[in-house]
Amino acid sequence: MSTQEAKVVSQKINQGQFAPLYLFTGDEVFMIDELLSLLKEKVIGDSLADFNLNTFYASDVEVETIIDTVQTLPMMAPRRLVIVKQAEDFNASELEKLACLVDEPVDTTTLVFVANKVDMRKKFFKLFDQNGVVVKFQKPFENQLAPWIHHIAKKHGVSLTPQAVELVRECVGAHLSDINNELAKAVSYVGSVKSELDVDDLKSVISRTRVDSVFQLVNSMSSSDTASALTYLANLLEHGENEIAVLTMIIRHYRILLLCNEGLREGLSAPQIASRVGVHGFFIKDYIQQARSQNVKSLERIYAILLDTDRALKSNPLASHIWLENLILQSCKQPVSLGV
Repeated sequence: MSTQEAKVVSQKINQGQFAPLYLFTGDEVFMIDELLSLLKEKVIGDSLADFNLNTFYASDVEVETIIDTVQTLPMMAPRRLVIVKQAEDFNASELEKLACLVDEPVDTTTLVFVANKVDMRKKFFKLFDQNGVVVKFQKPFENQLAPWIHHIAKKHGVSLTPQAVELVRECVGAHLSDINNELAKAVSYVGSVKSELDVDDLKSVISRTRVDSVFQLVNSMSSSDTASALTYLANLLEHGENEIAVLTMIIRHYRILLLCNEGLREGLSAPQIASRVGVHGFFIKDYIQQARSQNVKSLERIYAILLDTDRALKSNPLASHIWLENLILQSCKQPVSLGV
């Protein structure tokens, strides 16, 4: 589901138009938590939340308990809200028992299933799609991040300068939960002194792990250090970046290095190079330093391998991990010199 479609669902909830069934899936936890908070606020409010709100985890509850709770009338309120998290943990037998709630939704209960990933071909989830609302949340693309960063900053009671937004995007990445955590740290660090945060407010607080990992990975690839390159690649993947996102980051990084080299050969200053490559001045010194330490022919060779990998990964995404490992092996392979 696109961001726009998710907004439509939020608007309906705000207007008091509740579906009997919701299925929230995907790896963008921040968006899911926001929609759950909105449902709690609009469906039950604060007055009788202890009586009309129930949250279960699939692995810790008997399905009979869920059924009984959903079918229980709300106390002194029009609706009950039942949230079932980690729904992907239900086995086929449990889903079969729960199908009665999806086949004939209870009018006085809003039932929400939350799952990281489900098979929508299964009968149970097909029923969910027919009788309720399925919302699939994925982390935003890089070009969609700035509005989300502003939105999250506003939730913390601050605004960000354009340069600060770029710093967050560069250092933290596209996971909104990570952005939320980092901005929470920054606001706590600055306190109530400022309502608008700039680069200086953020740079000593926000983690550079993501950026530093890419720099280290590129250094290892360029120096043919296969073991280190594979380690840094694994580190990026273990921190929640998928294969396509990691490859996009590496391609962008090499493109920046090539443009830095070009700018250096033309005698451009650091600010001029930053403007050309579209990188904030806070980072450009690191890129220029790395570009100076790299062999231009090696950069061009690896960049060509990256583009080939990008095409291969998009044509066969199921083998994405294999393509990335092959990228490392090919990049670290020393080119054969035939001499003259």
